Amino acid sequence: MLRWAQPYWRTINQLVFIAVFGYLFYGLAWGFIQYLWDTLRGHGVITDIVNPLSEKEYYKIILTIVGVLIPVLTLWEIFWFFGNTLNNERSGTWNGAKFMRILRRVSVEYRPTFFAAMFGDLLTRFIVIDVFWHWLPAFKKLSFFTIGNQWYAWIYAWLAWELSTWVWHFGAHKIRLFWCLHSPHHAPQQFNMTVAWVHFFAEGYVTAVIQLVILMTLGVSPTMLVVIMSFEPVWGTFIHAGERSFKTGRLGVMRYFVITPSYHRVHHGKNPLYMDTNFCTMLPVWDWLFGTLQPLRDEVKLEYGITRPMDSTHFLDFYFGEIYLLGRDLRNAKSWMDRLLYLVKPPGWTPEGVDHTAATMRREFLRDQPGLALSSKRQLLRQMFPSLWPPPSGSTVRP
Repeated sequence: MLRWAQPYWRTINQLVFIAVFGYLFYGLAWGFIQYLWDTLRGHGVITDIVNPLSEKEYYKIILTIVGVLIPVLTLWEIFWFFGNTLNNERSGTWNGAKFMRILRRVSVEYRPTFFAAMFGDLLTRFIVIDVFWHWLPAFKKLSFFTIGNQWYAWIYAWLAWELSTWVWHFGAHKIRLFWCLHSPHHAPQQFNMTVAWVHFFAEGYVTAVIQLVILMTLGVSPTMLVVIMSFEPVWGTFIHAGERSFKTGRLGVMRYFVITPSYHRVHHGKNPLYMDTNFCTMLPVWDWLFGTLQPLRDEVKLEYGITRPMDSTHFLDFYFGEIYLLGRDLRNAKSWMDRLLYLVKPPGWTPEGVDHTAATMRREFLRDQPGLALSSKRQLLRQMFPSLWPPPSGSTVRP
């Protein structure tokens, strides 16, 4: 960009952000106020709880409760942020410099997530992003059997769903082409519930194919998927609650049975200990079995974002930066084999043998601090049988 145009571009960029923030925040707040007003008039929450009770669709009651909690926590996080920001700026008179400082803090906190949400909203008007249900009839032909509707069949279906989630999520971190689509979700350097809004528009095509192949092969019926997929985005949003909503996010004994905000904060950490862990969304069972369940450790303070230098307030770098870097590596590669490996190897791989992958960084970090990796199966066994398997001295085993 021409140097003389940069000041004007920054001004336009800030004005666009103010408009996007105001539009999305107004929609979120006004929608919640309307829902509360409907509740006071005898509808809203009341209807959404009473009707499922009469129809014996009890899972919808849980969806209602968590669904109400999400906008409450999101609005709380935003209001808390503004209150804290204004409190820090309470001294001195109001002027342009103070306003710009506040605007910069708001931009760092919310520009990536609000821009991504608006971009995704605009794209849905032109292309189909949620292709899961469109492709389901074609992939249904892969089913050799379909499980019944017994209570244990629901447990099986839920475990199958979590397995499909683990597989595509693991691949999104271990295959660079897929990481290019998934990285915008990890790019925000501040963690709050609006991070759940950030998804690359084309990622849904990859996840739909992977999950449908697994789920249809394992015989999960579309009826069960309707219920499970009602829970998944709601809980998936809830676990993005930041420290403002839940200080530790461990949620007491719930951390032994479900993925909590604490576990998902670890997933978004760029610390070597935390990278490429906690791939499940609702149930931690597959992370536990595959050895990727990593609790938050008091000794390692979370740092959010991705490891490469990046200005998260720059939307193009934030959203398309990894694709640009992959394209640069493909262009500079010396052979077609190197180009293929760049696509399928983990992020950080190079043909010269200089390995900066997450697995290597984690292994090097744990070389001097092995006790911090006591997670997954070993950690659970230590907690269940402390007398038979006591933790090593000096380590804090706490999920």
